[in-house]
Amino acid sequence: MTIDEAAAAGGEGAGKTFADPIPAALLDTPMDYILVDHGRQRSLCDAFRRITRQGYIDRAEADAVVRYLRHDVDLHHRDEEEDLFPSLLRRAPLEDNLGVTVSRLVADHRQSRTMIEAINTILTKRTGPGPIRLGAAARKLLLAYATSEHHHLAAENGIVLAIARVRLTRGDLATMSATMKDRHGMGA
Repeated sequence: MTIDEAAAAGGEGAGKTFADPIPAALLDTPMDYILVDHGRQRSLCDAFRRITRQGYIDRAEADAVVRYLRHDVDLHHRDEEEDLFPSLLRRAPLEDNLGVTVSRLVADHRQSRTMIEAINTILTKRTGPGPIRLGAAARKLLLAYATSEHHHLAAENGIVLAIARVRLTRGDLATMSATMKDRHGMGA
């Protein structure tokens, strides 16, 4: 499946949200899969901006956010840290100067995980029906996450994925596809 087919099936740019799954067939083209996943992450950032403006989050949406942050974001970070970044660093010549960029992105992932833990604590603290009112500190955290993630995604899309599309071989992509399929439970 190509990225255009993924968009037609509901991928990036087709009005999908963070909670919508990515078509499993897109794992055949791991760079496209990662790009579509970035679209889901931008959707979450948009949701966080909306939630901070309204000052509350509905219980169902809070549950969807927690599921996404606990499962999908962790898988995405692993896809990048265990497959994309190492493959790219093996192929990139010194003049690409990617070591510093990749180190910064991995540090961003660590910071993101810390923020995710705090967000999940806020969103799971109160159970039961009805909206979850968010205090100033919670709104500030959601907005900080959205802002940080926005900058992170810009670097990944504008630098890492752009260089990876030029540097990675078909063999690299096939290996990435196979390990990502296993990680996502879609292996042979």
